[in-house]
Amino acid sequence: MKTFTNFFKITTAGVVIALAGCATRTADIITYDSASLTNVTRVTDNRYRKDSVRVSPDGSKILYCEANVMDVNASIPFDRFSVMLLRDANSSAKTPLITDPSFGPVWYDDGAGYVYVVYEGGSSKLVKSNIVGGGKTYITRNSIGEYDNRPSIKGRVIICETGVNGKRHIVRLNDDGTEVTILGEGNSPSWHPTKNKFVFIRDGSICEMDLENNQVTQIYSATTDKNRNVVEFCSQPSYSQDGEYILFAKGASTFITATTRTFLSSLKSIFTKHKMETERQHVFFMEESGANLTQLTSGNVDVFSPSWGVGNEIFFIANVQNATEIWKARLMLRN
Repeated sequence: MKTFTNFFKITTAGVVIALAGCATRTADIITYDSASLTNVTRVTDNRYRKDSVRVSPDGSKILYCEANVMDVNASIPFDRFSVMLLRDANSSAKTPLITDPSFGPVWYDDGAGYVYVVYEGGSSKLVKSNIVGGGKTYITRNSIGEYDNRPSIKGRVIICETGVNGKRHIVRLNDDGTEVTILGEGNSPSWHPTKNKFVFIRDGSICEMDLENNQVTQIYSATTDKNRNVVEFCSQPSYSQDGEYILFAKGASTFITATTRTFLSSLKSIFTKHKMETERQHVFFMEESGANLTQLTSGNVDVFSPSWGVGNEIFFIANVQNATEIWKARLMLRN
């Protein structure tokens, strides 16, 4: 096992990443199974909050979004982020592409054009641009629904999520804004690389929609453990380049009923019942059919926004030492 910058420890469960320094969490490590992941390294190092990692088709560049906030526990709306570019997927040197509030960048097949969400005038809209020549071409002049978010593009066809009557729905449209079709409830859609279908989230579970017949198949069912009061949720699924595997993040919400006492005076107090929620997300992958689910990361940190690179390389974001950074690793796929 190779040691990187002196912060790896070998354990019987696999490999533990533990960065030295002061941390506010009681445990601030990522644990992973060395039989599934190798060459785990950190790509960025500026500590700013990041999201929506997408690797270029040739694996050489990364689009992502970043907010000028370092607190890993802060709740940040997507309109606080801006689109960034790593011209070298192995280097932390970034190029700001969009200075306006922007989110959810995704690549065109040529590895130069990209689509993203811009927030302006009180609404979110789909825009396309190019990392070489720049420019800004509106795909939608107004939000399709209550908002537009998380686009995925194949050829000239986009699928994204939007709000309809307070619920998240998936929409299909051309990249010139024409032929808008609402496909049903769901969020975080991602195209299959070769087939006319996509993977998405519905009610926390992973589903697949075949656009040849509009049939929806649930691939992974998120579970609710009523005895422990735990509810699972999945996010950001995507296919491997050959379409045989699905990479995604999964976490759980734990609801704990607690009672607090507030003293109004030395003789009078009130008791209040409330619910506390704790969440941890980690990266998983499985076969396209849903078989052989494998957890790739664990530990008392959040690991999310997984993205496929090339040659079985994956990228993800992890909160380690209270720093939200992009990491990469090589996934040992089953043959």
